[in-house]
Amino acid sequence: MKSIVLSAMICAAAVGTSVANTSVSRPAEKVKKEHINDQMSVAAFKQVIAFHQRNVDVLFHQFEIAKGQVRESRGNHADLERDKAFFVKVYQDDIDQGVRVEASKRAIAEIETMYTKKHEERDAYEAAQLAKLKEQLRVELKREQKQFKKAKRKYAGFVNEETLPLLQKVEQYFAKAIDQAQYADADHMVIAAR
Repeated sequence: MKSIVLSAMICAAAVGTSVANTSVSRPAEKVKKEHINDQMSVAAFKQVIAFHQRNVDVLFHQFEIAKGQVRESRGNHADLERDKAFFVKVYQDDIDQGVRVEASKRAIAEIETMYTKKHEERDAYEAAQLAKLKEQLRVELKREQKQFKKAKRKYAGFVNEETLPLLQKVEQYFAKAIDQAQYADADHMVIAAR
């Protein structure tokens, strides 16, 4: 008997609590919540725009780092010049001392020819590597642009006079960055101007 009474009291308390919490919200509170949600969504949209713009900057920065790594990798032009200078100096010392003068002059000419060819090979290697890097940059920028377009569709309802200039600016930023990655010379590429 006690358990039945106890169960009935618990059920009554649960039903009473659930009925008490289902109050109808007043229209003023609902409008205020919608306004706050709109403001939060506009702020989130601005953050998404800034995020994608920052990603473009990061991609260009990574490109510059990779370009530097290619140019400073083992066997670069500076290494070749140091090696050439060493070998030429050895034979020049022989010439200065009057030892094997003609043979040393021929050896220096061969060294000059050999290192000219090595510099050309290095130029070709660097050009191929930079072309790969430019293509990777272009692909990544296209991928970033697709992600930006998805975000733009998601927040399409929040485009207003405050966000429209930012949106247009970033779209132009993407266009400049992609054009630069596709058509610019790797030596003269700079981060797309904001």
